Amino acid sequence: MKILVANAGSTSVKFKLYNMDDNSVIAEGNCQRVGLKDSEIKYVDGNGKKFLFVKDLPSHSGAFKEIISLLTSGETKVINNVDEINAVGHRVSMGGAKFVKTSLIDDAFLAEVESFSEITPLHTPPQVNAIRACREVFGEDITMAAGFDTAYHQTIPPVSYVYPIPYEYLEKYNVRRFGFHGLSYQFVAQRYAELTGNDYSNHNMVVCHLGGGSSATAVKNGKSYDNTFGFGTGEGLVCGSRAGNFDHVGVGYLMHKTGKTYEEIESVLHRDSGLLGISGVSSDEREVEEAAAAGNERAKLALEIMAQQVKRYIGAYTFEMGGLDTIVFTGGIGENSDKMREMICAGLENLGVEMDKNLNIELNRSEGKISKQGSKVEIWIIPTNEELVIAQDTLKLINGVL
Repeated sequence: MKILVANAGSTSVKFKLYNMDDNSVIAEGNCQRVGLKDSEIKYVDGNGKKFLFVKDLPSHSGAFKEIISLLTSGETKVINNVDEINAVGHRVSMGGAKFVKTSLIDDAFLAEVESFSEITPLHTPPQVNAIRACREVFGEDITMAAGFDTAYHQTIPPVSYVYPIPYEYLEKYNVRRFGFHGLSYQFVAQRYAELTGNDYSNHNMVVCHLGGGSSATAVKNGKSYDNTFGFGTGEGLVCGSRAGNFDHVGVGYLMHKTGKTYEEIESVLHRDSGLLGISGVSSDEREVEEAAAAGNERAKLALEIMAQQVKRYIGAYTFEMGGLDTIVFTGGIGENSDKMREMICAGLENLGVEMDKNLNIELNRSEGKISKQGSKVEIWIIPTNEELVIAQDTLKLINGVL
């Protein structure tokens, strides 16, 4: 069976075509700058051969048409025709309390998910638009499913997800902490168990998914116990362009001082803050690191703030779970920045966290254990694979075992 997985943003569509007989990737790529000038597609076939195409991609529909063309024709061809694709799995950020597992997509489903746009305005609208575009291109007869970033966190207990606001807001409007990045955490938890043979009995782990969007999750006995994100993706760790934790009193204060509307301040907190807002350099941590190395003090401060916040949550989750056995780094920054990993772990020795600095550099951008021999707490790098989780759960859904 072949399953295509699509992970769409407002101006992008990442895709992977899987052979589910052995979970191998037949081809993958990324349609970038969809709807903008100078659109391009990066494509890698099953043999690892790389291609770069400059294409006019005026919409997500156009992107999916190009994806089909690449998969079925020319030098990039890996299948004979689109009918060989048995299903399409989509990544969806917000499922609320309703969607607690991967679900089949139909019109009623899309209407339900679209209602979450008020909560996750950066993620839900482009994801719904992309699913509609995909259905338009592939037709409605092909099985389509959605994997949710919130589903993995359904095990978080009320003591962690209930906000200390009038309880009627939870009862009437379901305002609570949901947590995100769940597809990544689901994969990392599964992969860690495979690598170590750990059955998660009496095991406490903190997984740090650090990237353009960053979060951390407490994983107690193999299940999500707490997550830094909240009702939406605005709470928690500093991100590339998002502020993370910010006193709500400051929103009204800034509205008064700047004359901006609530929506404008929200936009500032989502798009102009985080590493970008502090450093004034970039939302890309790599560029902030380069600026810091060149002596930019604000860039240094941005990195220090990020490291301190992650460290704070590791400590908090350690006490919340009653101990710590493992720290795992994943995501674009977590997997690729030996500097950030070292900054985060520095000072955690009193919790039993001892990093092997040589291994930290040697295993950068790869998978493996980077803690010292004898460290009470293991430290791992595990590259995430959210797309594989979506493909596997889509297959389970088709087979009626999910």
